[in-house]
Amino acid sequence: MTVFLTNGFSPSMIRLHLHDKVNVEFEEINDKEFCEILKDNNNVTNAIGHASTVNLINSLCSIQFGINRISIVANKGDVILSIILSIRLEEGKVLNDTEITQLLSEGKIKFVKVSVL
Repeated sequence: MTVFLTNGFSPSMIRLHLHDKVNVEFEEINDKEFCEILKDNNNVTNAIGHASTVNLINSLCSIQFGINRISIVANKGDVILSIILSIRLEEGKVLNDTEITQLLSEGKIKFVKVSVL
C-alpha cells in the first residue's frame, strides 16, 4: 500500500483501464489521525507543490516534507491523504504561511482520507 499526500483530489489520480471498476471511499478525519497515518507509513509519496501547505503539515505532524509538485496515480489498495480547503480562493491566489494557518484555526481546512478499493 502506498500513501499519497495531496492538496486535492481528482478522479484522474486513480489508475483505471477500460471497463475497470474502482470504488473510492472518502472519510473526513481529524488532524491527529491525518498525522498518525503519515507517521505510521514508510511508503508515503508527497505530491504537494505549495510551500505553505507543506509547512502547515510539517508543523502539525512534526515531520519534514519538502515541496514535490508531481502527478500521482493510485492503485487499488492505496490511500490518498488530502488536505482540502472548504472555501474557494480567488483565481491565482497562493496562500502564505499566515493565511493557511488562519484558515486552519477558522475550521476552513479539512483532512480527508481517500481509500481506493
